[in-house]
Amino acid sequence: MPKYQTNAQRQHRYEKIARAEGERCIICWIEKKVRRGPPNVNLEIDHADGDPMNWNWENLHLVCHRDNCRLREMPVKARTTMLQDYSDQVEKERERENLPTWKTILKDEITYEYGPPEMQAHKVFLKRWLFRVHQIMREEGSEKKKDLITRAAHYAKCSKQTSTNYLEVYTSIDSPFMESSDSQGNVIITYRK
Repeated sequence: MPKYQTNAQRQHRYEKIARAEGERCIICWIEKKVRRGPPNVNLEIDHADGDPMNWNWENLHLVCHRDNCRLREMPVKARTTMLQDYSDQVEKERERENLPTWKTILKDEITYEYGPPEMQAHKVFLKRWLFRVHQIMREEGSEKKKDLITRAAHYAKCSKQTSTNYLEVYTSIDSPFMESSDSQGNVIITYRK
């Protein structure tokens, strides 16, 4: 996508993020439980990884101008980790309060063509899930099975059961991952040799 955006694109992204995370600065809300957002404060769309051309939804968050300036001074890895943690906290809070979350918004946007929304959501979840699992494997080499299931589920915005099902398929004999055990008896997932 181009670096620039039209007013309509900006408005669409802003509204979608506001529906999923609330129309407030994600940093002020998590750190201080202070609602900084409309009507008193203008919120900006922040790119967590600092790349203005990365329009993936998990990379976009609403923040106030003060926190956006503060984020620009942080190293990219610290910034993306912090914003992902905050996003996960917001997701849990909104699920408890039965408010829209990224998970429900993505399910609602998938067209109902050949089956229930869960079947259609599979296309979105699996792609994100696989991306995260490969990313973890490249960075760390191996991961405990239960931790991998949880981390991938959070990233893909799917349930732990869905993540477990995906892992079962992708650790079969013809798949890129395999299970083994470490010295403490924990089940470890690694790339198949």
